[in-house]
Amino acid sequence: MSSDITRKKGQSGRAVVVQCIQCGKMVPRDKAVEKRKSSLPLDHRLRELLKKQGTYISAAKRIVYYCVSCAKHRKYV
Repeated sequence: MSSDITRKKGQSGRAVVVQCIQCGKMVPRDKAVEKRKSSLPLDHRLRELLKKQGTYISAAKRIVYYCVSCAKHRKYV
């Protein structure tokens, strides 16, 4: 999580802006709270059927960003 890294506002110039996944607010990336989420693109029943046949299903991993207030509301901070 990026909350372990301190924000160096005075030395970094203009930070890249990301959008909060919950409320849509634009937040600097070094201030936002990031969560790594994995999602499987298949239906649960189809996934179980393919797993019984022995296929390997990889999960798509992505990083989502939350503003501080949304992360606090969801108890990520």
